[in-house]
Amino acid sequence: MTYPSQPGYPTPQYGQAPQPGRQQNNLWLIGGTILVILIIIMAVTLLLVQNNNDANSADNGGDSGDTGDNGGDTDNGGDTDVGSVEINAEACDSFDLAAFDSTLGAHDPSQNYVSASTSGGRASVSCTYYNENYSSVYVYIYDYESADDAISYVQSDADYYNADNGYEYSEYTAYGDAGSLYTMGDDTYTTTTLHVALQSLEVSTYMTWYDEDVDQDAALAVLEDFVMQSDSLFTAYK
Repeated sequence: MTYPSQPGYPTPQYGQAPQPGRQQNNLWLIGGTILVILIIIMAVTLLLVQNNNDANSADNGGDSGDTGDNGGDTDNGGDTDVGSVEINAEACDSFDLAAFDSTLGAHDPSQNYVSASTSGGRASVSCTYYNENYSSVYVYIYDYESADDAISYVQSDADYYNADNGYEYSEYTAYGDAGSLYTMGDDTYTTTTLHVALQSLEVSTYMTWYDEDVDQDAALAVLEDFVMQSDSLFTAYK
């Protein structure tokens, strides 16, 4: 027995076009997806640009800070460590030898003698300069742990470099925190030593000469020049 087909329920055919309502829904879905993707791409791009700008700003700020530090090395007060010399063998090249040259004659750079060492974290250097006749100036710098140590050591000179031991000794007070001045020699040579404490820095300098034209005042002026240069050169150690 044959039953008639029920109306309202057509049988779909293969290859049949989709209904207009479904096609419209698919287009809205695709369009919405593309819009979301574009929004995500724009957000990521903006984030990357912002991070790059922040990094550049930070770098520029760091460069400005470095420039500020360099400017601070030369302050308005004039007190600066920018020229402070390290206590090592190269320090001997930092001294101006004009006072030496004017008193003893031109020094001979080929005869310079340098010695430097570090012991227990404390640095020292000695520099010896000669003229062509072997008259010389010796400078020794040592960095004590405290100013009291340097002062005590300089003050102990009176116990050793006195008349009983063949020296002409006097306390030196013109420069530094403590000082001693003593001389010895004979008819052929003279050695005058100036020993000064500059806070924790010890500076011992002496001149040995064989020229009768050099007097004690001229020799002392040269030694004082080396002491004052040391005070300026080694500021970081005081």
